Amino acid sequence: MAGLPSLRRRTQRRVLSPREALLLDNAQGTVLIVERGCLWVTLEHDPRDIILAPGMRFEIDRPGQTVVVAETRSTLRLRSPVSRGARLAVAFARAVALLRAAWSGRSVRGALPRAELP
Repeated sequence: MAGLPSLRRRTQRRVLSPREALLLDNAQGTVLIVERGCLWVTLEHDPRDIILAPGMRFEIDRPGQTVVVAETRSTLRLRSPVSRGARLAVAFARAVALLRAAWSGRSVRGALPRAELP
Protein backbone atom coordinates (compact mmCIF):
# COMPACT_ATOMS: atom_id res chain seq x y z
CA MET A 1 0.00 0.00 0.00
CA ALA A 2 2.95 2.29 -0.54
CA GLY A 3 2.05 5.59 -2.10
CA LEU A 4 -1.40 5.82 -0.56
CA PRO A 5 -2.18 8.87 1.56
CA SER A 6 -2.04 8.57 5.32
CA LEU A 7 -5.28 8.80 7.27
CA ARG A 8 -3.62 11.12 9.74
CA ARG A 9 -4.37 14.80 9.41
CA ARG A 10 -1.69 16.87 7.74
CA THR A 11 -0.20 19.59 9.97
CA GLN A 12 1.72 22.73 9.00
CA ARG A 13 3.40 25.17 11.38
CA ARG A 14 3.42 28.86 10.44
CA VAL A 15 4.97 31.91 12.05
CA LEU A 16 3.30 35.26 11.36
CA SER A 17 4.75 38.70 12.07
CA PRO A 18 2.55 41.39 13.66
CA ARG A 19 -0.21 42.46 11.23
CA GLU A 20 0.77 39.73 8.74
CA ALA A 21 -2.24 38.04 7.12
CA LEU A 22 -2.76 34.48 5.95
CA LEU A 23 -5.49 33.87 3.36
CA LEU A 24 -7.03 30.38 3.22
CA ASP A 25 -9.35 29.34 0.38
CA ASN A 26 -12.04 26.71 1.03
CA ALA A 27 -10.35 25.44 4.20
CA GLN A 28 -13.51 24.03 5.79
CA GLY A 29 -12.56 21.42 8.39
CA THR A 30 -9.07 22.87 8.94
CA VAL A 31 -8.23 23.45 12.60
CA LEU A 32 -6.21 26.53 13.62
CA ILE A 33 -4.17 25.98 16.81
CA VAL A 34 -2.40 28.93 18.43
CA GLU A 35 0.91 28.06 20.06
CA ARG A 36 2.08 31.64 20.68
CA GLY A 37 0.70 35.12 20.05
CA CYS A 38 -2.78 36.35 19.20
CA LEU A 39 -4.78 35.79 16.01
CA TRP A 40 -7.85 37.46 14.56
CA VAL A 41 -9.89 35.21 12.26
CA THR A 42 -12.71 36.24 9.95
CA LEU A 43 -14.69 34.03 7.58
CA GLU A 44 -16.38 34.94 4.30
CA HIS A 45 -20.12 35.68 4.74
CA ASP A 46 -19.85 35.33 8.52
CA PRO A 47 -20.45 38.26 10.90
CA ARG A 48 -18.30 36.71 13.65
CA ASP A 49 -14.85 37.97 14.58
CA ILE A 50 -12.85 35.22 16.25
CA ILE A 51 -9.92 36.12 18.51
CA LEU A 52 -7.59 33.28 19.45
CA ALA A 53 -5.03 33.36 22.27
CA PRO A 54 -2.30 30.79 23.03
CA GLY A 55 -3.68 27.31 23.64
CA MET A 56 -6.94 28.04 21.80
CA ARG A 57 -8.10 26.30 18.65
CA PHE A 58 -10.79 26.95 16.06
CA GLU A 59 -12.19 24.69 13.33
CA ILE A 60 -13.14 26.52 10.14
CA ASP A 61 -16.79 25.59 9.79
CA ARG A 62 -17.71 26.91 6.34
CA PRO A 63 -16.37 27.09 2.78
CA GLY A 64 -15.08 30.30 1.22
CA GLN A 65 -12.17 32.51 2.16
CA THR A 66 -10.78 32.71 5.68
CA VAL A 67 -8.47 35.53 6.73
CA VAL A 68 -6.12 34.99 9.66
CA VAL A 69 -4.28 38.08 10.93
CA ALA A 70 -1.58 38.08 13.61
CA GLU A 71 -2.05 40.82 16.19
CA THR A 72 1.39 40.04 17.65
CA ARG A 73 4.18 37.74 16.48
CA SER A 74 2.36 34.42 16.42
CA THR A 75 3.04 30.74 15.89
CA LEU A 76 0.15 28.58 14.76
CA ARG A 77 -0.51 25.11 13.45
CA LEU A 78 -2.90 24.38 10.59
CA ARG A 79 -4.30 20.86 10.81
CA SER A 80 -5.95 19.92 7.50
CA PRO A 81 -8.61 17.23 7.28
CA VAL A 82 -8.17 14.08 5.23
CA SER A 83 -10.28 14.15 2.06
CA ARG A 84 -13.09 11.68 1.45
CA GLY A 85 -11.28 10.41 -1.64
CA ALA A 86 -8.15 9.63 0.39
CA ARG A 87 -10.19 7.72 2.98
CA LEU A 88 -11.91 5.70 0.23
CA ALA A 89 -8.60 4.94 -1.50
CA VAL A 90 -7.07 3.59 1.72
CA ALA A 91 -10.18 1.52 2.56
CA PHE A 92 -10.22 0.04 -0.98
CA ALA A 93 -6.50 -0.80 -0.85
CA ARG A 94 -6.94 -2.54 2.50
CA ALA A 95 -9.88 -4.57 1.18
CA VAL A 96 -7.87 -5.63 -1.89
CA ALA A 97 -4.92 -6.66 0.31
CA LEU A 98 -7.20 -8.77 2.50
CA LEU A 99 -8.75 -10.48 -0.54
CA ARG A 100 -5.36 -11.20 -2.10
CA ALA A 101 -4.08 -12.63 1.17
CA ALA A 102 -7.18 -14.81 1.57
CA TRP A 103 -6.90 -16.13 -1.99
CA SER A 104 -3.19 -16.88 -1.66
CA GLY A 105 -3.53 -18.60 1.71
CA ARG A 106 -1.32 -16.11 3.56
CA SER A 107 -2.49 -14.69 6.83
CA VAL A 108 -2.84 -10.98 7.28
CA ARG A 109 -2.87 -9.39 10.69
CA GLY A 110 -6.48 -8.52 11.52
CA ALA A 111 -7.91 -10.57 8.65
CA LEU A 112 -10.81 -12.94 9.16
CA PRO A 113 -9.90 -16.64 9.47
CA ARG A 114 -9.83 -18.48 6.14
CA ALA A 115 -12.74 -20.85 5.58
CA GLU A 116 -11.77 -24.52 5.15
CA LEU A 117 -12.56 -26.08 1.79
CA PRO A 118 -14.44 -29.44 1.80
